[in-house]
Amino acid sequence: MLDNRLQTFLTLCETCNYTKTAQKLNMTQPAVSQHIQFLENYYQVILIAGKGKNFSLTEEGKALWQHVRTLNANSERILPLLHRIKNQVKSLNFGATLTIGEYTVPPILYQIFKEDPETNILMFVENTHILQKMLWEGKIDFALLEGHFNQNQFEFKIISNEIFIGVCSPENKIASKTINLGELLEQNLILREPGSGTRDILEQALYNQNLSIKDFKRKIEIGNMNIIKELCHKNVGITFMYREAIKKEISQGYLKEISIRDFNISHPFNFVYLKDCPDKSQIEYWFERIIYLRNI
Repeated sequence: MLDNRLQTFLTLCETCNYTKTAQKLNMTQPAVSQHIQFLENYYQVILIAGKGKNFSLTEEGKALWQHVRTLNANSERILPLLHRIKNQVKSLNFGATLTIGEYTVPPILYQIFKEDPETNILMFVENTHILQKMLWEGKIDFALLEGHFNQNQFEFKIISNEIFIGVCSPENKIASKTINLGELLEQNLILREPGSGTRDILEQALYNQNLSIKDFKRKIEIGNMNIIKELCHKNVGITFMYREAIKKEISQGYLKEISIRDFNISHPFNFVYLKDCPDKSQIEYWFERIIYLRNI
């Protein structure tokens, strides 16, 4: 349970507005100011520089915000943790990004069900941005992420390093060629929505070669990987995915890996959780189980 003055500070950091904070917490605006003043006097630092449109956190304010976010998220986790202990329930509550959730996790869950069918499992499949937010809100124990995340804010362990490739229809004129990345710009690019891990990796790879998504002939955004695969198969455009997510279609000849010069991209799949979490040993137990079961 977070101290009410720290809760006020946390809400103010989220809204960046004293009036909105007061409304959200059912307080008066002077009361919000008094809470912030108390914290500044207690810690003997300035936390807020400016108000309204000029609102900004000082470096000390940013540091306190990160600590309070972690403290709040972990405090939200204590109640369900105690209930699990009381009821002697084995629980697995986590999130995964789309590639990991659809292609890496299912055989692992099968083994967990097989070995211990009474385990309560709750799994969310969302993009990297949403899963980080769920961690901060204490809604999940850990997240399996394929995209970029702030490594200073979370504990993390690498599950594996995965190869990232370009994919097209066997009927595409580039299917049997070795080409430069720039030669793909005349193609339609089919990709996931902003915030997804695969899109993050692609944007970074393009940036490293002074290119961007906007340089392609046309951009088609779709949140479903099976639809993306289908459109690529029908030669509507090309896409980029982890080989883990497309290996079945490539082996069957349904899709073709594009041979691209100087495009050797790999990226880690990460097991991510909150720092200083109250059930760290239990969370790290699941990391060890995932690693073991993935390699069976």
